[in-house]
Amino acid sequence: MSSTSPPLAAGYEALRPKILQRLLELRTTLDPSLGRLDDATARAQIGAVLDHLGNFIATGDLGLHRAFLHTFLAMRAAEAQSPASVLAMLVAIGDTAAQVAQDEGAGTPHGAELTLLLTRVTASTARAVNDLIAEELGRRLGQWGDLAKKDQGGKRT
Repeated sequence: MSSTSPPLAAGYEALRPKILQRLLELRTTLDPSLGRLDDATARAQIGAVLDHLGNFIATGDLGLHRAFLHTFLAMRAAEAQSPASVLAMLVAIGDTAAQVAQDEGAGTPHGAELTLLLTRVTASTARAVNDLIAEELGRRLGQWGDLAKKDQGGKRT
């Protein structure tokens, strides 16, 4: 994804408070673990995702976005959240952001462009998370294979 036009990045930033408010209202349906958090903690977690979505929209830097997603997956794993539930939450956040953009920009070309952009960003996020999950599974399978070889080698001696 390449850098987007400044008006779209600015449009996202202008809508960000409304997106955050909608997400806070829906947080229990987005992810039950978010519903168990106090308002300040939930706001901080959702806000971090929105910050990085905004950065990705402004810069188009997929490497930086992947690095954030990798860290976010690890943090959520430490909270006993599965990669699938993290992916579902990130997609729900992106879909909600696109819905807010559609609602707020109804009938305007700028609103339609921002809605489409947020939909694309959500798809890129989902692909990146799936890639990160696949890379981790590949790494684990490699480790398992190495352990199996060592185990078989030990049985022969």
